[in-house]
Amino acid sequence: MRPLPSLSLALLCPHSRPGGIVVVGGAFVGWRSSSSSSSSSSPRSNFHRVDVVRPLRRGGGGGGDDDGEGSDGGEIFFDDFSGLSVGEVGGGTSSPSSSFVSSDVRATGVRQGDEVRQPPELPDFDDDDGVGEGGRIVIPLPRSAKDPSCDLAGSSSREFGLGTDVVLSDYAGSAGFDRVTDWQYYVVDVDADDGEERRRTPVSPRPMDPSQPSRTRSSSGGVVRLFRGQLVGGTLGAKLRSRGLDARVWIKEYSGDEAIALARAEKAGLGRLQSAWLRKCLGTNNGNDGRDMLKRMEDGEWMEAARRRYVDGLTDTPTREDDENLTSLLELQSSRKAQFPSLLGELNLNDYYDDEDSDPNEWYKSLGVKPPRPGSVWLVFDYHGTSTAASYAVPSMVRRSKLPPRRGVFGWGVVEPPPLPPFGERARYVVQGVLRGMMGAVATAHDAGIVHRSIGRNSFVLSSVGQDKGEATSPYAVVISRLRVVLTDWGFSALAEDAAQEKEFGVRSRMFGIPGVDSYENQVVANDRIAIAATEFAKAEDLHALGFVLSLIIVKVVGVSHRIKQSFLIFLYRFLGILFTTLAEPATLTAPMPATDDDTWQRLFSEIFERDMDQFCDYCANEEVWDSVVELLDKADGAGWDLLGNLLLSRERLRNWYKDEDRGIKFVSASGLLSHQFFSMRI
Repeated sequence: MRPLPSLSLALLCPHSRPGGIVVVGGAFVGWRSSSSSSSSSSPRSNFHRVDVVRPLRRGGGGGGDDDGEGSDGGEIFFDDFSGLSVGEVGGGTSSPSSSFVSSDVRATGVRQGDEVRQPPELPDFDDDDGVGEGGRIVIPLPRSAKDPSCDLAGSSSREFGLGTDVVLSDYAGSAGFDRVTDWQYYVVDVDADDGEERRRTPVSPRPMDPSQPSRTRSSSGGVVRLFRGQLVGGTLGAKLRSRGLDARVWIKEYSGDEAIALARAEKAGLGRLQSAWLRKCLGTNNGNDGRDMLKRMEDGEWMEAARRRYVDGLTDTPTREDDENLTSLLELQSSRKAQFPSLLGELNLNDYYDDEDSDPNEWYKSLGVKPPRPGSVWLVFDYHGTSTAASYAVPSMVRRSKLPPRRGVFGWGVVEPPPLPPFGERARYVVQGVLRGMMGAVATAHDAGIVHRSIGRNSFVLSSVGQDKGEATSPYAVVISRLRVVLTDWGFSALAEDAAQEKEFGVRSRMFGIPGVDSYENQVVANDRIAIAATEFAKAEDLHALGFVLSLIIVKVVGVSHRIKQSFLIFLYRFLGILFTTLAEPATLTAPMPATDDDTWQRLFSEIFERDMDQFCDYCANEEVWDSVVELLDKADGAGWDLLGNLLLSRERLRNWYKDEDRGIKFVSASGLLSHQFFSMRI
């Protein structure tokens, strides 16, 4: 019996692409080996390992923040797993400006369908070149070979000039990842016969060698740099400000072959998602103006204007058309509260590299970091702040205690911060605003046929519709209409059908009784039931990851004063983590809190309670600090527990749906859960 790669119930990012990186909530989430491994210290054991990637942290950066979050700068970046502060990995520290890639990282090719970046081919100047407005030279560009339907806004073709279109404001930090390996025993149930693949079943409980850990970790350090900037080019900055829009941008620098492959994947993933969202928004109930805008996008007009932007800047040709397109895009996404970041384009640094008079010390003087490496890719996104679900998953009273002191009217004495809003208002904001917003973000992607595949606590940015992006995570925030939840970092995203084709994905799905699309069963079956089940399993893995995030928030933000009473499993572990941290109410600021990290939730639910929801509920009821949380989950005949059960056992229910010949069982979807009673009950 050989080691077999598979998905463990506790993994934060169980479906990361082999040899790829992923970004989570502005935190780079990284690499994993595509080959399976076995333990060398226990050669007689029959087990397999699973390598996955987890978001580790966002490294702190130099400079202040002009979005109102500067006072909480130390609270923005949290270690998701070990409780270490920024820069602490194991027993050492890392500099926020360091940038390196783990030595065991493997290079990877771009996925099928990704565009290979080639330098633009410009024709030679001659006397027959066209003369445009005001006698300016108009350089004809070759037609784009890219299908506009995959990128309606032209974002993957747009290039900004450094200094002319975008200026860098300050260095925001670096990002890294945590690689997690789970070890699991299995037994072979049936030997291969007539071409059928052998079925393997995990042993439960695991007969693990006490000297061997069931989970191991390795950390990467910083692999991407994060910057804040401003849009200033042409009339763009003025247009944005005149319409009340934010001209700030979020910029990520990807350097190295592997990181550049990730940047390409993120461009492709966000391009698909953004296009699907635009088609839905503009094609239905949006009047003639919306349909006209959509038609121009589908005809490729937006893409052509985007492709011309950088070249027009070189010849001092006005970019009014692309400026108006960008303004309309940001205005639409802001008014509709799009639940994903807007990819605006790429920052072209060729002028900087070609400038012989450029001084590298200028980067140190202005930003406090070393200059960019030649060949690096800089992606530009709209700005949503840096407050993630990880930074929000702290008890409200703790966040209140860390607010900067305020003095009285005449500057005498220190004024005590006002009391926290009533529990009901805070719980409503968390459940109907934050948690439902997270579910909606995943539903938006799944409805477009896209899976994120790297959801973690740093994947979700909690932003505001105002200029102060830190407003949404204030301990006093209770107005849902001011909140905007954004699912970021799409470096591992893929079409659900494409994800189901991957070999390792088929191994994971078979662990839950669902054959892979490349399996023998699918070759001989007369219908598409296996293909449907595999595609839905890819979505279920997203929800599995999200569950723990949401639970973490509700526990730590909502709190403790009354009686406390599986892709959806990783979703549930996130769901659990947000619930049981955000809404927790410890007796004092220093009172100990039960562990709510992903490893603990996985071990409790999967190994100790053997996925028994009743035992899990009893465990929560015995923790006094979670009294208010349990009471909240008990409302409406236990609507909260029912939602958690749907999430925790979603993969098992998908297996039951696949095996049900009468098709009387329905599987759970993110869109379906948006209408769950827990999100609409009176709180």
